[in-house]
Amino acid sequence: MRTTTVIIGAGHSGLAMSRRLTERSIDHVVLERGEVANSWRTERWESLRLLTPTWHTALPGAHQTSGDPDGFMTMPQVIEGISGYATTIDAPVRTHTTVTRVSPTDDGYGVETDQGTWSAASVVLASGACNQPSIPAAAESVPAHVEQLTPLSYRSPAQLAAGGVLVVGASASGAQLADEIARSGRRVVLSTGEHVRMPRTYRGRDVFRWLESAGILDETYDQMDDLIRARHVPSPQLIGTPERRGIDMNALRDQGVEVVGKLGTIRDGVALFS
Repeated sequence: MRTTTVIIGAGHSGLAMSRRLTERSIDHVVLERGEVANSWRTERWESLRLLTPTWHTALPGAHQTSGDPDGFMTMPQVIEGISGYATTIDAPVRTHTTVTRVSPTDDGYGVETDQGTWSAASVVLASGACNQPSIPAAAESVPAHVEQLTPLSYRSPAQLAAGGVLVVGASASGAQLADEIARSGRRVVLSTGEHVRMPRTYRGRDVFRWLESAGILDETYDQMDDLIRARHVPSPQLIGTPERRGIDMNALRDQGVEVVGKLGTIRDGVALFS
């Protein structure tokens, strides 16, 4: 099968790219391993809300999402929004098509899938930057009787085995999970290395309004002083809630979370922190 462009992934980015290509009459196909918004359907915890406000999630050619533009969309709302957008723009999505290999050819790329092979001049990887868990090497030394989960497999505190919980990593996901699990009544220890704190609101405005006004959201890669550093900066400690509350180390400590240093290793079943 031949097309000009193959887009891999039918989430926000893949569908927005599809819309832009359609506007330019560029032939393309969007390949998705599951359903549209598959990661949101299968790899998110139940209470998750976007940490970016609704106005920030606007997609090209879409009507403004209903509800409070400064609110934070729930997981079902995100799924509904992405799925509806795919229908609205009539995106050429092939669902349940898993890409197994992409290789260069004389005139572009060959894209092998479990539903056949596509050839294209261009390939866009829109599968997301966080669809594989980053598991530290120390996890190999965790005793067999200790259950290990990643944010992709965690759903709610109810699924956790009895006892305390160690959350490794204090960026947005780690801070949010430590917050939720602690609020369920469990003892939580949060292991943190480098992290970025940011207020949810400042002078009555959401922090993303300030980032937009300052032009930070419009910065391109060639404007970065250190691109490698910028790509590895942890996501900020933010949480999207109806009451617009903030989340950081102090807030977590106030509700009983024990904050320790970066996980170094696990020796004889004992976790050692820097």
